[in-house]
Amino acid sequence: MPDNERIDRLLESLARVSVQLETLRVSLSAVHQDLQDHEQRLRIVEQWKHKLAPILAALLFVAGAIVSAVVSP
Repeated sequence: MPDNERIDRLLESLARVSVQLETLRVSLSAVHQDLQDHEQRLRIVEQWKHKLAPILAALLFVAGAIVSAVVSP
């Protein structure tokens, strides 16, 4: 096989690898953005969870007190 053909095949292979590498880079960038978005959403849910627990406890206490007052003569 002549050297020119080998060089041409090698250049074609390198071009394909380059395209695949760029595709992987774009995919990795998208995965990184998704991960950041999920982490941000998780932090928001955690904040609401910590804020909501005391509010629900207070509401249940008040509801229990009202039910006790209504039920007992």
